[in-house]
Amino acid sequence: MHKGGDSIQSAGRDTEIVFVYEPTPADYEAALRRYVYGTWPGRRGVLIPAALITVLVLAFAEVRGFSPAVVALLVVAAVVTAVVTTVRTLTRVAREQVGDMEEYGTCRTVVGEEGLTTTGGDQASTIDWQAFPWYVETDELFALTTVKTRIFFVVPKRGAQDPADVDALRAVLDRNLRRL
Repeated sequence: MHKGGDSIQSAGRDTEIVFVYEPTPADYEAALRRYVYGTWPGRRGVLIPAALITVLVLAFAEVRGFSPAVVALLVVAAVVTAVVTTVRTLTRVAREQVGDMEEYGTCRTVVGEEGLTTTGGDQASTIDWQAFPWYVETDELFALTTVKTRIFFVVPKRGAQDPADVDALRAVLDRNLRRL
């Protein structure tokens, strides 16, 4: 059965993949944790600012002629500050995204080979797979992410209308995105 953009061709048969859920802050926090601490691009996004600040501190200390003990203290303080600031910034972005999704109320996300469409309340959005080249998976959700990690789109597994929909969504994502 074909219903416009709401169906996909999977294993030779038409299958509608629909997830209905209410997004929660915990969903976005779990997606952020999994991405930042569980993938190389996520860790790289935290480490690069720390490495840059370390180079700047070392250059500044060299110019000023600080003792090795002072340099070590400055480097530790700078690295901790850079890591904490980066993680807090990503956490703020995740909270903003939860706020944006709360306008939808109960979300209905329909997944297809071209992308996904989410509707809820009087809101609707359609996203092509090119917008989210990567995804991560946890026990509770799928999180699609941009290359620069500023935006997550979360699809909680609890929203599956049929247990087989989780595997079907994973298959669509594997065909269209890169799993991290």
